[in-house]
Amino acid sequence: MSVVLVTGGARGIGAAIAGRHVAAGDTVLVTDVDDDAGKRLGEQLAAEARPDLVHYLHCDVTAEDEVRAAVAHAEQHLGPLDVVYANAGVVGVTGRIETHSLKEWRRTTDLLLTSVFLTVREAVAVMRPRGRGAIVCTASVAGVRGGLGPHAYTAAKHGVVGLVESVAVEVARYGLRINAVAPGGAVSSLTAGLMTGDGDDLQVAYDRLAATSASGVPTTSEDVADAAVFLGGPSSARINGTTLVVDGGDYVPSQRGLSYYE
Repeated sequence: MSVVLVTGGARGIGAAIAGRHVAAGDTVLVTDVDDDAGKRLGEQLAAEARPDLVHYLHCDVTAEDEVRAAVAHAEQHLGPLDVVYANAGVVGVTGRIETHSLKEWRRTTDLLLTSVFLTVREAVAVMRPRGRGAIVCTASVAGVRGGLGPHAYTAAKHGVVGLVESVAVEVARYGLRINAVAPGGAVSSLTAGLMTGDGDDLQVAYDRLAATSASGVPTTSEDVADAAVFLGGPSSARINGTTLVVDGGDYVPSQRGLSYYE
């Protein structure tokens, strides 16, 4: 069984990742700043499996000492980390580029990119001496194509993709792997909050995303979690430095091409 750390794990994709691992019998440390949601998730997963498999810890992923403490907590209390998911994130500042303040820009990039750097750095530090471990970062379709997200979000997610590719080159020789999953508009607390102002209004998010999906079926947090867990597991042992798009063909493959086929 594996020991797993999931940042931003209280809701959405992170919660789905945690659920997949707990169901498989793995020990999971969920971190977040939303303590109420984190504790609720812990209680829910504990009721579905053994209570000792799921743990919660408050962690601001933009704070260097808190990220280091979260990794140390997992190592000291749960066992050597096998998989780390750098998943925490927000939409961040939106609007026209000339309206962005430097403070908003830095806050957004800190949450979306610097946090990934900190999580990856601390994960590599404990995994490298053991010669094994997998890291999975949550990127976005906005990290592989322009025009699919706000400016700061797009820039930060491109940075996540680039960081994954760069770190993979360094750590492969030590038996470590790092990959990214790139969701499209997945049904999650993040998209629900963006659409309705209520992160728990998942049904509205589902209906709106279904209406704009080429297949009529939206991508869910569980779909993204399945891809992320695959990248973190033994079935992807020869996959390193890649970004796996999970968008149901709705974002990255351009719909403009339909004119050639119809």
